[in-house]
Amino acid sequence: YVPENYDRKYHGPVLLRTALANSYNIPAVKLLEMVGIPNVQAMAHRMGINGLNGQYGLALTLGGGEVTLLDLTYAYSVLAAQGRMLGAPTPDLRRRIGYRELDPVPILRVTDSAGNVLDDFSEPQERPVLTPQQAFLVTDVLSDNKAREPAFGPNSPLHMNRPAAAKTGTTNDWRDNWTVGYTPQLVTGVWVGNANGQPMREVSGVDGAAPIWHDFMQAALDGQPPLPFARPDGLEWVEVCALSGLRSTPLCPDRRGEWFIAGTAPTEPDNIYQKLR
Repeated sequence: YVPENYDRKYHGPVLLRTALANSYNIPAVKLLEMVGIPNVQAMAHRMGINGLNGQYGLALTLGGGEVTLLDLTYAYSVLAAQGRMLGAPTPDLRRRIGYRELDPVPILRVTDSAGNVLDDFSEPQERPVLTPQQAFLVTDVLSDNKAREPAFGPNSPLHMNRPAAAKTGTTNDWRDNWTVGYTPQLVTGVWVGNANGQPMREVSGVDGAAPIWHDFMQAALDGQPPLPFARPDGLEWVEVCALSGLRSTPLCPDRRGEWFIAGTAPTEPDNIYQKLR
């Protein structure tokens, strides 16, 4: 199995921020191999994806398993809600151990012709799925327009006039493309493809789904204040060397700050750039 990046180029060692923001395939496959496919499936199920129940290889992270648009968007809502899943209890007949305990709610309010409220879903239940710190780290990457510039440029459809996190995806043969993204107020998922499953003609996630996502989000949030993503306690900002991810030293030419969950930041100094006699 020899995965390739979308641009057919190899970018060498990169930080996870760079890999995720630019949709590099090779780091995603290597990370899946390190974490383990069963662990990724279990996390996907807890975050709201009811599919991905078969046997998969490392291509799982590159579209080797099918999910529905609703499930994928619901999973991203956990990130938008700082690690919490919001919704209505999953009916007992459909509830499975290890899977989500809540479902998204399609109808929020029902009134009769006289204006009497027959049903009002205004108080969703919630379940913790991730810690707020874990959710923030992912959101911080997906909302980092500077980090995705190498692949998408500075003015791609993923860039909005407010803080927003987004991710694109494209399956083999241009058959499906996706964009899922969110602000603190709204989560939106877009799929673009042919209803009969036929491949499209070189239409990727940033070309097909992303413009639709961008325009819908702009219109839906028009008039609402731009809100920043809340940063929880329990994080620390550490300067690292961009090539190794270890603590920066005066010898490192490319240093940058990264957020870490308290206690997980690297303590070893960078060992790539060294002064030798």
